[in-house]
Order: sequence, then C-alpha cells, then structure tokens
Amino acid sequence: MAGLYRYRLGDVVEVAGFHNGTPKLNFICRRKLILTVNIDKNTEKDLQLVVERGSQLLSKYRAELVDFTSCADVVHQPGHYIIYWEIKGDVEERVLGECCREMDASFVDHGYVVSRRTNSIGPLELCIVERGTFKKILDHFIGNGAALSQFKTPRCTSNHMLLTILNVCTIKRFRSTAYS
Repeated sequence: MAGLYRYRLGDVVEVAGFHNGTPKLNFICRRKLILTVNIDKNTEKDLQLVVERGSQLLSKYRAELVDFTSCADVVHQPGHYIIYWEIKGDVEERVLGECCREMDASFVDHGYVVSRRTNSIGPLELCIVERGTFKKILDHFIGNGAALSQFKTPRCTSNHMLLTILNVCTIKRFRSTAYS
C-alpha cells in the first residue's frame, strides 16, 4: 500500500473519511511511546498537550520552541519525567521555571497526579539544550542509516546515544515546583 510507508505496527490512527472507498487515515500517536514511572501512563498525545501548554509562555517573550523530546528517568529515585527543549530566542530563567511548573501541572493522567502528590514520582525536570542539538540527533540517525525523509524526532526515548547527546548539550535544568 503506497501511502502507508511511514506508519509502523502499533501506530494509532483514525479514519478521517473515505476517498473512493479507500479510508483516509490521520496519525494520532505511537502506541508504544508511553511515559511511565509508577502507575502513570501518558501517551505521546498527552505529552504533546503538556508541552504545548508549557511553551505558550514562550511567545510572550518572542521565543519559540524549536523541538523537544522526553524520557522517564527511573535510575534516580523517585523516578521522574525529563523533557528536553531546544528554544529559539532568549528567555529569563524565571519564565523557564514557570514553563516547567506549567507542564508538570498539566498532566491529567490520574496515576501521574496521585503519584506526584504522594512523591512516588519526582518533580518534572525541564532541560534546555543548546541550539542545534536536534540537528545533531538528526545527523546521528542519518549516520546510522535512517532516511532523511522518514526521520521524525522521537517524542519519548530510552535510546542511550540520544540521551547522551541531549545531556551533553543541556545548558540549563529546571525542576518543577508544582505539587510542593
């Protein structure tokens, strides 16, 4: 099927209509990409909404979100989510702290909210990476055989090499004050 080359098994799609009996599909999210630390289960769509809420504050300061990804850090206890942002423009640290807090407070998954309130999940961490970091990630994937036309930044990752690139390029870190 010529139009499905970008979809993977496990992708969540919806039928948006039909064209001559052929379904028109809209990509919703990757089923297996779920942030989870405890009893929480957040999908890529949940993450996208949280990041959109947090990044709305950037526009007031003539800045914008270039790209992002995330991971669940379960090595350090209590486990917590880390969201990596590359931004364009200059933003005060106070504002970035507010962005971090807003994202943490925007998760609606009941398991996440309960786990945050009981400290079973630690505060969300926002890492600001230097400009060009996501280009380095793209270069890494292309260098390992991915096709440029097929590359999509993973919204949630546990890939050791990708996390190494992100952590080396991190220039600022913020911890959420939500649920304090």
